[in-house]
Amino acid sequence: MKRIISFAISFLSATAILSAATPLTLDSCLSAVINGNIGLAAERLNLFISDAEEIAARVYNDPTIGVEYANNDDHRMQMGQSVSVELGYTFSPGRRGAAIDLAHSEKQLARALFDDYLRCLRCEATIAYFEAIKEKQLYVLALSFSERMDAIARGDSLSLAIGEIRKVDAMATGIEARKAQADARAAYARYHDAMLNLALLMGDPKLADSFEPVTEAMPCLSLSLGETEPSDADLVAMAIERRADLRAAMGNVDVAAKALTVARRERNVEFDVTLGYNYNTEVRNEIAPAPKFSGMTIGVSIPLKFSNHNRGNIQASQYRVEQARLQYDEACQAVESEVISALLNYRTAQALLTSLDTATIAESQQIFDSYLEAYTHGDVSLVDLLQVRNNYEEIQQLRIEAQCETSSALARLLSALAL
Repeated sequence: MKRIISFAISFLSATAILSAATPLTLDSCLSAVINGNIGLAAERLNLFISDAEEIAARVYNDPTIGVEYANNDDHRMQMGQSVSVELGYTFSPGRRGAAIDLAHSEKQLARALFDDYLRCLRCEATIAYFEAIKEKQLYVLALSFSERMDAIARGDSLSLAIGEIRKVDAMATGIEARKAQADARAAYARYHDAMLNLALLMGDPKLADSFEPVTEAMPCLSLSLGETEPSDADLVAMAIERRADLRAAMGNVDVAAKALTVARRERNVEFDVTLGYNYNTEVRNEIAPAPKFSGMTIGVSIPLKFSNHNRGNIQASQYRVEQARLQYDEACQAVESEVISALLNYRTAQALLTSLDTATIAESQQIFDSYLEAYTHGDVSLVDLLQVRNNYEEIQQLRIEAQCETSSALARLLSALAL
């Protein structure tokens, strides 16, 4: 009796948790992930960083100003004093424009990387949502079987009391009932872990007990690409055209090319232009007197670029451009492989789900119900009943897992196609 009361309390508590939770649709889940995911928020900051770096690249060289005072032994020899002011500016032909172009390319690269991060996160959240639905359905199924086995165990206890069955048979059903309860508790733990993982993607693990995925949402995606089904080659071409990670790979090529331009512009000759004004006081020396006067100076300073004979930085930048192009080709091959693999997995999962149709489930349930009724009348043994129950439970589990795998495979395919 204590075992029965304990199971009833556990069952009611778990049922109350599920019924009190707020229904969570896939769209609401993805919206919560986009708004609350911490990793996405950190990745979004790269967009603001790239904007700021583009603004920083537009800066001009700072002018320089110099002030000089000279005392030509005026106190003793009366040679006078002088004050000069000089204004200078460094001209760097081509460097600022190249830096702006590089910063703009890095900004576009940051946008492509963010879009790809968002694509992967949406796919991950979608699969986590379907996993939570699967674990919920498996938990409900385990509860159902546990409740049935408990009812059988209670019936056998009564039959034992009136002497209709042997004690060993009643003990066997009691063991099976306790095993079913343990399976239900383990199923609930897996369901809670799945919800915790989903809540973590949403940015707050405390939400794990607040929401409940809508079971009817699986499978809720559809592969709609037009009136005619495209070929595998068409889907690969679509993915190559739409994928953000390929835009990022091409952005790396552009950034490397702009970095090469920057390296070349940095070898341009810089020159300093200075404009000066000086004022000299009167020279009262008797040997070489001179009136007070002022003067203007202008000058140009040009470095001798012997360092340009060293082309190491240019060669390194050229190799980086070639490397980025090869990495883009590699990324295209990876996308092609990903799309083909996703297509194969989706078709395989779809075929498995089709084989486990509702008619098969209904027939297996009918068989189980008939064996259960026969067992209550003593027409079949407990071993036969448990064998039929295990087969029915296995088919149910396969159906639930096939639904989840089909929906997850479709989510991966849509993500691979950037749809």
